[in-house]
Amino acid sequence: MLSSPAVRRIFNSRDENIIDLTASFYELEPFDSIVQALKWRQIKRRLPSCYAIGLLVIDFNENLNTLSNNTSGANASNASKVRTSILDQPIQNDPYMNQLYIGLATASIIMGFLYCWAWRNRSLFDIVMIPEYLNLMQAGLYLWSATWYSKQDTLGGYYTMAVHKIELTASVIGLFAAKGWLISWYMTYTRVFGRGYTLDDPDMVSCLATLANAIIYLVYNIQLNVSPEQYETNMLYKSADILGFVDACFCVFACLRDDDWFWFLPLAGQYGIALGRR
Repeated sequence: MLSSPAVRRIFNSRDENIIDLTASFYELEPFDSIVQALKWRQIKRRLPSCYAIGLLVIDFNENLNTLSNNTSGANASNASKVRTSILDQPIQNDPYMNQLYIGLATASIIMGFLYCWAWRNRSLFDIVMIPEYLNLMQAGLYLWSATWYSKQDTLGGYYTMAVHKIELTASVIGLFAAKGWLISWYMTYTRVFGRGYTLDDPDMVSCLATLANAIIYLVYNIQLNVSPEQYETNMLYKSADILGFVDACFCVFACLRDDDWFWFLPLAGQYGIALGRR
């Protein structure tokens, strides 16, 4: 096997051994042992999907949201009896959901380190590493805010407002990370027929979904900082999580396309034919 990092070896559905001189680094596909299956190359295409699915489960699971809905109704009835400020209304914390958010934030940090590891052949000071570092910063801030969810007491309480400010900072960093990924994709991506700036390319759809997700989360966190009373009623974040799931799905599609799973599709699905190999 060739040892040059500029050479990629690809195994397609017809068991052909093809040398791709256009790839930016050396990879081996597919895995044929448990050791290879546990490598980051195989894990990275599945972690984003699991993370996105976890967020959607929290967003739309009726059992997890029942307690919050009941609390909102109780707050409305109490408001007619006691004259209190809206920001003084209590927040009902669900310990189970708080643990789920901490677990997802931890998984996001692990994913961030693994993405940095994927660029291990490049210098730590390479420009393509900037969005990866921003992603780690964002994940760290979300973990910080998740650990404070259990300390929130009222809509305008100290910890509640601190969580809003931390997550607003994280969403700003996330937007810069999303733009950085677009730039690094532009710098390192091999463009041929069916690949690049076209909706036929799942990588392009994934990049657009990532950017849209970051923008929606930024808008959502701005709204909460301006109007903290919307904390338990503003559901804009669900739209962002749905786009995150779309992003993860198209990342998987892109990996399958690159591994020649879609050999039966036209040019956009046939990586080999797009490079003139057949």
